Amino acid sequence: MSGALPERGWFDKANQDLEMARRALGPKTPLPEMACYHAQQCAEKYLKGYLIAHSVPFRFVHDLIYLTQLCADQEPALGKLMSAAEMLGEYGTTVRYPMESSAAPDIEAAKEAIRLAE
Repeated sequence: MSGALPERGWFDKANQDLEMARRALGPKTPLPEMACYHAQQCAEKYLKGYLIAHSVPFRFVHDLIYLTQLCADQEPALGKLMSAAEMLGEYGTTVRYPMESSAAPDIEAAKEAIRLAE
């Protein structure tokens, strides 16, 4: 990987998460929670890759709103991603752990999460 741009690794991993999100909605046994989680992870890695590409320091957190704001500080047009960050950000933790207060996303929610990640 000599000479590779440092953000390239982040983008590659983001693409893998997007592919996993799509596969989680496969016809055999759909797993909408995992699709939502991987969609969130895809968005997170793309945002971090963008920040690295622009030499913007950031805390290594899973907070998509924080990361999106840092990206929008560099490129104001990216501020339009804030609503997607808010929705996808919920899936960073709520679908990974059993929580009484959160309803599991259904297939339609998972399809929307993938659309937002794309």
